[in-house]
Amino acid sequence: MKEVTKKVIAKLIDEKDEINVSVYMPTRAAASSEVKKMPIQLKTLLNNVKKKLSENYNLDNREIEKLLKPATDLIGDRVFWQNQRQGLAMFVNNKQFSYYRLPSEVPEMAEVSQYFNLIPLMPEVMFNNYYYVLALSRNHNRVLRCTKGSVKEIDIEGVPDSIQEILKYDESEKSLQYHSSGGTAPIFHGQGVVDDEKREELLQYFRMIDQGLNKYLNLKDKKQKLPLIIMSVKALFPLYKEINTYPYLLEKNVEGNPDDVSSDSIKNSAWDIASEYFHKQLDDINKTYHDLKGTGKTSTDLEDIVSAASFSRVDTLLVKKNIAQYGLFESEENKVLIAEDGNEQQNNYDLYNFAAINTVSNGGQVYVLDEDKMPDSEDVVAIYRF
Repeated sequence: MKEVTKKVIAKLIDEKDEINVSVYMPTRAAASSEVKKMPIQLKTLLNNVKKKLSENYNLDNREIEKLLKPATDLIGDRVFWQNQRQGLAMFVNNKQFSYYRLPSEVPEMAEVSQYFNLIPLMPEVMFNNYYYVLALSRNHNRVLRCTKGSVKEIDIEGVPDSIQEILKYDESEKSLQYHSSGGTAPIFHGQGVVDDEKREELLQYFRMIDQGLNKYLNLKDKKQKLPLIIMSVKALFPLYKEINTYPYLLEKNVEGNPDDVSSDSIKNSAWDIASEYFHKQLDDINKTYHDLKGTGKTSTDLEDIVSAASFSRVDTLLVKKNIAQYGLFESEENKVLIAEDGNEQQNNYDLYNFAAINTVSNGGQVYVLDEDKMPDSEDVVAIYRF
């Protein structure tokens, strides 16, 4: 299953054509009645696209059928409809066709313009950043690279698989015991006290893990400041914190023995902690906006923001969900033209989407938020670089 990432959005921005079709629809997990309804829903949306291609772009039926064939072929594909999630996004032009099954619901939309409309896709990545989980135990450790909807175990050079790689233990002398309760993963018994000898052995083991992990994270994700979350029994987490040198290790951890826990379950447990970290970033953005308000480094005016985004001035853009305003931007005159009836027409495009894709292309961040999360109840907010 193809996952929506920032790289996917960047690729869709780059693969623009004269005619770009964006289709979104809510979907449901497979059930006999729903499998019959969803193809009809897609057919209706594609019929709307056909009408726009005919009326606004003067394409004949043959040209329309050729362009939309990859999408229309899916209407009768029962296996495709039996493997849905909460939302579906499709993008088609003369150069490419792609679709994505989404873990959250999207608004129903069928749009044709010179840009793919990626606004409904952006919530999938704005709080779906990567985070790392170190599943830590003496018997075996794993490093997991996660998003809200995916997990991948990664091998890191220099990180020992277990303490047995660097030390030999007399198993009969173990002072730590395990127990299980309520069907949960085992945890250390009692207060989890580690004697001095075992403590030094563990610290040596953890230093090797930290060195290899830190080297990897600095090479792969130095600029992204991605969080690291530990899953371990209670006794190990404070010891690992003592030797940790990675600056984005989170204070909260997942408590439990990870040895017999699936990577997917570990990812799900860690997501609650990671999401707090990502949402705090939004709180910080809100504070920055209010601190800079009135200084000329922020704006809530769509036309001003469209121009600023086109000229790489927007560092952070907040857009209210399910809002649209059609028009176009004349870069040579630095002028925004609003569509007379506010609807999409040939050469027009959604200006909120235009500002968003230009912000992303120029290295900025875009957040698509519910109305109650927008600063000062604005439709759009930008924080400028200069």
